[in-house]
Amino acid sequence: MKITLRTFCIVAIIAMMGVTAVMVGQNQAAAADMPDYYEMLAKLKNNDTSVDFQALRLAYTKTPDYKPYGADNSVKDAAFDALKKKNYAQAVKHAHTVLETNYVDLDIHLLCRIAYRETGNSERYAFHTSVLQGLVGSLYASGDGTTPEKAIVVISVPEEYFVINANGLKSVKTSTLAANGHDYDRMDVESRKTGQKSTLYFNIDIPRHWLTKNLQKK
Repeated sequence: MKITLRTFCIVAIIAMMGVTAVMVGQNQAAAADMPDYYEMLAKLKNNDTSVDFQALRLAYTKTPDYKPYGADNSVKDAAFDALKKKNYAQAVKHAHTVLETNYVDLDIHLLCRIAYRETGNSERYAFHTSVLQGLVGSLYASGDGTTPEKAIVVISVPEEYFVINANGLKSVKTSTLAANGHDYDRMDVESRKTGQKSTLYFNIDIPRHWLTKNLQKK
């Protein structure tokens, strides 16, 4: 991901929300009977922000719309271009198009939060703030990323970069590894402010499983 307005927004707005780099450090196993994505989504769209956001993300991966690799990001890019130009109505219009097929997109909820704040729509601003906090919290609840055993469980690469940007970091080098029966992305990162280097690990079992399954179909 390039250092663009999107990156800046993630760093600035997450800081304003009070979401910090402190990780919860809990590993939450997926429920055997996974809740239905569309049922949870209906509740969320009805302003019920008490839904289990981790379950929502995991359930989304079972839907036909889940495409962690090779997705068309043209509408998403158009949304951020409109935001950059302060064309908030157009930005929201594009954002809603993205949300129709991916309601767990962190970047898009962040965009909506900004657009609604700038247009004075406090109700929608508050809603997307709650959704974004829930989604970010569900990521941090899976691990702290300091070791493969404590890797942050993601369902897509954009989630990895969201975490990196939210913590004021930039990616220096990316590599993959397999250990303990799992697949990981190892991200060598450094602080944008101090240049201090560190490493983050992301568990990519879910997108890798999707890729393997779809390759076998071909």
